[in-house]
Amino acid sequence: MKNFYELLDIKKTIGIFLKLSPQIDVESPDIKVLINETILHNGELVKEIVFWHNIEILESIDIKIELFNKNYMKSRNTALIIKSFKIDFFEIVPRWTKFATYENDHNNGDPTNYLGFNGVWNFKINEPFYRWKHKINGHGWLLEP
Repeated sequence: MKNFYELLDIKKTIGIFLKLSPQIDVESPDIKVLINETILHNGELVKEIVFWHNIEILESIDIKIELFNKNYMKSRNTALIIKSFKIDFFEIVPRWTKFATYENDHNNGDPTNYLGFNGVWNFKINEPFYRWKHKINGHGWLLEP
C-alpha cells in the first residue's frame, strides 16, 4: 500500500528562491551562494540576480551566502542585499531573518539581510521545511513518520 507521500499528486520537491542585489561603491561585491553544498554562484556580482533551486521535500536546508574580498579602504560601501528569500513561496526575509546567523570580520552578528562585511550569512533548518514552518507559526508539532 502506498503512503500519502508516494501518491502522484504530492510534489516531492520544494523550491528555494533568492533575489540578491549588489550595492556597488567603487567595486562590485564578490559573493558565493550555496544551497545544501550546491554552489549557485561564485564570483563578482554586478547586477541583481535571482536563483531558483529545488530540493527534496524531506531534506534539511542549509543556505550560505558569503561576501568576500571586500576592500574596506577602497570600496567601503560595497555590500550585498538579500532582497527576497522564499522557501516554497513562504517569505523568510525579513520576518524570519532572526533565524539566520551572520559571522563576519567585524563580529557584528545581528540578524540582517544586509551583508556589508566580509563573512558568511547562514540560514539553516535541521529538519524538513514544513515541520519547521508548522512550529514557528505556532501550530505545534507535526508527527514524524
